[in-house]
Amino acid sequence: MADDSATPGVRVPSHRYGRHYHRRKIKEAVDSISSLPDVILQHILSFIPTKLAITTSLLSKRWRHVWCDTPSLSFNDYRLEAPFIDETLTRYTASKMMRFHLHTSLINNVPHLESWIKFAMSRNVDHLSLDLWNQVANKFKFPDFFHINSSLKQLTVVLDFSDTMIAICSSVSWTSLKKLYLSSCLLSDESMANILSGCPILESLTLDHCGGLRVLDLSKSLRLRTLEINCNIWVPELTAMQIVVPHTHCLRLRNSKLPCSLVDVSSLKEAKLNICIDSFSKTIKADFLQVTLLKMLEKLHNVEKLTLGGNFLQILSVAELRGVPFPMFKVKDLTLETVIFQYVIPGIERVLQNSPDLKKLTLLTKDFYHKPGEYLGDHMDLQGFNLDQCWKSKYGVFWNKSCLDVESEHVVSFVELMLKNTKALDKMVVLLEDHYVRFKEVVPRLSHNYNISIALYTFKPQS
Repeated sequence: MADDSATPGVRVPSHRYGRHYHRRKIKEAVDSISSLPDVILQHILSFIPTKLAITTSLLSKRWRHVWCDTPSLSFNDYRLEAPFIDETLTRYTASKMMRFHLHTSLINNVPHLESWIKFAMSRNVDHLSLDLWNQVANKFKFPDFFHINSSLKQLTVVLDFSDTMIAICSSVSWTSLKKLYLSSCLLSDESMANILSGCPILESLTLDHCGGLRVLDLSKSLRLRTLEINCNIWVPELTAMQIVVPHTHCLRLRNSKLPCSLVDVSSLKEAKLNICIDSFSKTIKADFLQVTLLKMLEKLHNVEKLTLGGNFLQILSVAELRGVPFPMFKVKDLTLETVIFQYVIPGIERVLQNSPDLKKLTLLTKDFYHKPGEYLGDHMDLQGFNLDQCWKSKYGVFWNKSCLDVESEHVVSFVELMLKNTKALDKMVVLLEDHYVRFKEVVPRLSHNYNISIALYTFKPQS
C-alpha cells in the first residue's frame, strides 16, 4: 500500500534500499582502490602495522598477496609471538626493504632475534628500528654481523633495560649510515668510539637516556651536523660529560641531569639547552651548576639561534642575583621555553641585555617537568639574600611564586619586560599553551605600545 504522506512524484527509498545503496558505494570505493597499481597499494600498506596490512588479504583475490611485497615491515606490538613473525617473514617476497621495525619482548624471543635481524639485513634494509623490551634480566648480545652493513642509512636501537651494556665489537662498519638513534643504552667511551669510527658519513646522532659516557668526541665525524642528547644519565662520579663537536651545526641538550662540558663547538649555529633538576640534583652544589652552565654559554657566544629551557633559566637567575658575570651573545633568534614565575626573571633579563643583535624573540609558555623554585629560594636564603627583594624586578613588579598563580598582569609585565630589554627586536612570537590561553586578549595590545610585530598562537601541549 502506498504511503499517503509521501510527496507526489518523489520516491522515498526504503531503509533496506538505503543499506543496499551504502554497501554498493563501499564496494565501488574498494574496487576503485583495488584498481590501483601494486606499487601504490604497497606504499600505502607500508604506513600501517604489518599485522593489519596482512588482513587486507581477506578483501579479495586481488589483495591476497599484495602485502607480501610491501617496502616496509612493522611489528609494533611486543606481544606478537615468534611463530607469527616467522610465518610473516617466510611469506615476505620483496628483495629490497626500506624499513624494518621490531618492537618485541626479549622474553622467549632471544633465540629468534638474531635470525630476524639477519633477515632484514639480507633485504638490504635502509632503516632498521629495534625496540627491545625486557621485563626480566634476559641478556642479549648483538651478533657480529649486526656491526657490518653497507645498506643501512638509518639505525634506531631502543634497549628498554638500563643494566645492559650495548655490546659493540671492535670492528664496526656502517658505511652508509646517516642517522643513528640510541635510547636507554649503557655505553662506554670505547664502544662509542668504535661506533663513530665505523660511520664515516654520519650526519645526525641522538642519545636518549643513555649513560656511561665521560667523553663524546665527534672530531672525526666530519659530516655530523646534528647532535641531540636527552637526559644523559648514570654519569660517573657526578662529572660533566665532555663534548667535542667541531663540525656540528645544531646541538640539543635537553633535560640533562648534569650539565655538559663543551670542549669544542666552534661550528655551532643553533643550540637548545635545558637541565633536569630533581631530588638527584639536590646533592649538586648550586655553585657548581652556575659555573658549569655559564661556561657552556661562553662556548655558545657565536650561536645565532638559541633556545633556553625553564630550569636552565632558573639557574641563570641565581647566577645573576649573585653577580656572576655573563658572556655577551651574538644570538639573533632566541626562544624561551618556560612558565611565567619569579624564578626565571633575573636570568631572562640578563640574557636579553647581553644579546644586542637579537631580531626575533619567541616565548613558549611550556610547563617543564621539574619546577625547583622552592629549592632555589632555600638556596638564596642560605646565601643571606632578602627573599622579598631579590626576586623583585627592577621595574618594581612582584612576580608570582608559582606557575599556577599567574594572572593577566604577570603576563603583561612579562612581555613588557622582554620588550624593554631588547634594542634591535623586529618580531616577537608568543605561543600560549591551554593553561595560558585565557590571557590571549592582553598580549596583542602591547604590539601598538612598542611598535613591534607580535604574533600570537595558542596550542595544546602533547600528552
